[in-house]
Order: sequence, then structure tokens, then C-alpha cells
Amino acid sequence: MKNLIISILCLFVLAACQPKTKQNVRPAWIENPGKGAVGSCPTHLMGRQEQEDVAIANARARLAATLGVSVDQVQTVTKSANNTSSALTSDSKTVLTMKGNVVKAHVKAIWYDKPRDTVWAWVIPVN
Repeated sequence: MKNLIISILCLFVLAACQPKTKQNVRPAWIENPGKGAVGSCPTHLMGRQEQEDVAIANARARLAATLGVSVDQVQTVTKSANNTSSALTSDSKTVLTMKGNVVKAHVKAIWYDKPRDTVWAWVIPVN
């Protein structure tokens, strides 16, 4: 009986020493992107990659808006299927222009909010 109690106490001590799991902590850049911009995309019918693409496009459009830029975005989606397989390809092109100059953006970070199934993208302007 004494050994059983000691064993149970040892299990409690070992369980307390286990590393804690990471919580889904929202990054600070979502609320404060600095000179960049943030875009997001909730659940997307075509999957996670498309979700990231849309979040990045939204962030670029917001960046362009803060710089007084016009945005032209073209997205082509091709789907094919037969009895044994299916394929989906997506090509997206975003052109940002400001008084004849092209404004370039770099994706600084992407974060996936798993509980909300939302992808967040942070872009910054590139000189």
C-alpha cells in the first residue's frame, strides 16, 4: 500500500514536470503591422494553400491602399477531374502601381489560427 501511494505521488510529480503545450497565441504583428499590412482569409473551399494565397492578396491590397496605389489582380483557377483523379491549379498575379511605378511587397510572416481556421499574412513594402 505504501509503495502504491509513493508511485502515485511520483506520477503526479512527473506529470507536473512535463512541458506545457503551446497555446494558439495571436502574433503582435496582426494588430501592429508597422509599415506593412495584414490580410486574412477564413475557411476556403479550395483548401489551405488557396487560403494562404487569398490572405496574401488581401494583405497586398491593404498595403497598396495605404500607399495610395491602384490594384489590379487577376486569378486563374483550372479544375479537371476524371473517374480516378482530380487536379486543381491556381495562378494569381497582383500588380500594384503608383504613378507608373511598381510597388513590390515581401511576405514577412504567415500565421494559421487553427481554432478559427483563418490564415493571416503580413506583407512589407520592398524598395
